[in-house]
Amino acid sequence: MKKSEKVLGILALIAATPSMWAGSSCDGVKRGLTNNRKHALAPKIATELRVKNVDVLQSFQLGKWNIIYVDTHESDEQFLFYADDPLKERHVTEWSGAAFMNEEQDIKQWTIKNAPGIPSRLATCFAWHVTKDRDQ
Repeated sequence: MKKSEKVLGILALIAATPSMWAGSSCDGVKRGLTNNRKHALAPKIATELRVKNVDVLQSFQLGKWNIIYVDTHESDEQFLFYADDPLKERHVTEWSGAAFMNEEQDIKQWTIKNAPGIPSRLATCFAWHVTKDRDQ
């Protein structure tokens, strides 16, 4: 087999499986969270929510915007939306509850409406996460 035939075969394989190569709905969104950051955020968020303590479970960050997923042990887990650093600002809105797979666009629109100025990519990532990627 010639080198050009191998290349064509690889390209055909890639073209036949586009979903495997498609970008994630969360491309460009920082989702990592160090233990140090979790420990710094927890008491500030607990004070903000007026609860004894908070476990910081996840984070989604794009630019200055942050979405922090927390467990207060007093209510359902919730996502808190921050237009800037959560250590400096109060959350602008919150969301909790279940979402069905077919509600992704509705959740994205809710996010854009209730978190004015949130980057579209972050709203898309959040909507995808709670409808298709969340541990059920």
